[in-house]
Amino acid sequence: SLLRPAKLTPALVEAGPAPDGSRPWVPESLLPLHGTRSLAALSDTQRLRYNQAYARQLAEEFIWLERYLILAPVAKLTQRPGLDPDVSLVLRSFMSDESHHVASFSKLRELAIKASGLKNPTSLFNPPRSVRAMAGLAARFPLRFAFWTTVIQDLEDYAVKVGQTYKRDRTVDPAFQEAFVSHAQDEARHCRYDRLLTAWLRPGGPMNSVHDRVANVFQARYRSVGWGLDGPIRELAEIHPELAGKVNDMIADAEAVRRSSPPRISTE
Repeated sequence: SLLRPAKLTPALVEAGPAPDGSRPWVPESLLPLHGTRSLAALSDTQRLRYNQAYARQLAEEFIWLERYLILAPVAKLTQRPGLDPDVSLVLRSFMSDESHHVASFSKLRELAIKASGLKNPTSLFNPPRSVRAMAGLAARFPLRFAFWTTVIQDLEDYAVKVGQTYKRDRTVDPAFQEAFVSHAQDEARHCRYDRLLTAWLRPGGPMNSVHDRVANVFQARYRSVGWGLDGPIRELAEIHPELAGKVNDMIADAEAVRRSSPPRISTE
């Protein structure tokens, strides 16, 4: 059944152990610098700090995606007059799950910052203006700009793969592992929501190809190497100033990895 309680909730995060500052918070294979000389050159302490910073960014990424590409457009749809009660029920269930996810990852981020001993950390996930603008169009006009249904289908697949990677990793912190595995379990169920949304908002016709083209533009801008890689690296260099002269080389290595590996969200 689609209408089941979310597995990832703030209560789950609060009831579990706090993030352990002595352990990695994200599987190394998910790091933008995975397999690079830059990562190999870091000391164990530096490597752990980079890992934990990227884990926070990953949580922030899901907060942003679910808040702006799912909750916002779906909330707009629920305000339509004459909405079928069954459709309304499904949409509200979807919103409830995603609201739990946003609150849960926000709580996990808060606990992670506390465990890191950081004071006034900035957000590490900051999409460029073009990505924010397109998400804003989907939020205001979810029917006219229905490309977002394609994007969120890929988002759910991405979340499931991230959760599977966490589940296989025996070294990663239990608090982060439980959150991302539970998130993946919810998102696997949400794949059916996505298909229902696409069938409802995009029943066929010439506009489908337009929506697909807009989705491709969004995806290309979202997975551009020009953003999203530097935040954890710059934070690491602030904590370890001896790395300041290596920041540009590390970012270049991360860009090379992104060019050669599957993107975070893909239409392929």
